[in-house]
Amino acid sequence: MTALFAFATRSVRILALIAAIGTVAMMFHICLDVALRNVFRISLDTTPDIVARYYMVVVAFLPLAWLERQNGMVSVELAEWALGPRARRVSDVLVALFSALVYGVLAWTTARSALRHYEVGTFVEFVNYRMPVWHSHFLPPLGFILAAAVCLLKAVEFSISPGRGGSPESSA
Repeated sequence: MTALFAFATRSVRILALIAAIGTVAMMFHICLDVALRNVFRISLDTTPDIVARYYMVVVAFLPLAWLERQNGMVSVELAEWALGPRARRVSDVLVALFSALVYGVLAWTTARSALRHYEVGTFVEFVNYRMPVWHSHFLPPLGFILAAAVCLLKAVEFSISPGRGGSPESSA
């Protein structure tokens, strides 16, 4: 089981790296557009659409699983201080399972939307060019599915570990 947790941790780090590369690529793309526009009066008309439909989607949705694995999501623990260790573990398991359910519902709805965009062949039309954008709609469901999988792993880890579990240190 420890090997599975370590594999999950390594896998989500790769997703975070892909998102970081997307951030750097977006930065270079925007800087190139600004430099070309100000120096040579050449504008890359596709920059806003590429940034909004590709870079931002990668940056927003792929690191969700990494954030879950690092316990980086916002959490509110109103009564956590009053719970004993066993009740706290049960609470952690239930929260992880509920989070997995929410991610699963989000994955389902965004996957249905992505399939509709695929069937239609969604594109952005410029003066003389049609840029397909339907495939970027498959990134949110991928991010949600991976985050749900990490939440399920965290639920298992919380239920079998004597401590809090789910921390990067406990699985690295």
